[in-house]
Amino acid sequence: MHITKDSVSDVTVARIVGTLDGGYAQEVHDGIVEILLDRQPVLLDFSGVPHVSQDGLRTMLAIYRQAQALDGKVCVVGVSGDLHLALRATGFLRFFLVADDVEGGVAVLQDAADDSNQKIEEKVAS
Repeated sequence: MHITKDSVSDVTVARIVGTLDGGYAQEVHDGIVEILLDRQPVLLDFSGVPHVSQDGLRTMLAIYRQAQALDGKVCVVGVSGDLHLALRATGFLRFFLVADDVEGGVAVLQDAADDSNQKIEEKVAS
């Protein structure tokens, strides 16, 4: 398993390749939390992930919780087949913004950031 990170607009794209299991769950968690601590929106590209174990699902939940604590945004893309079924069955899909591909995910995250900024401006104005 490996993770590559790069930026598209103001979004950090983390491409995960390999099985997300107990052997790599902490590495993935630490890498994603590092991005969240930098206050960057995160796009998790799972198109190279054939399987997520229970440890991997726990890692995704921990990432979600960390994002919530930091008021961060996380979008997942490339979720298909068995992985999509597992995430839907556990209810995890509702925790994340979801898009089909990287381009769509970047757009979703930018829209979410625009909505957040508009809400902040409305609070300041009132």
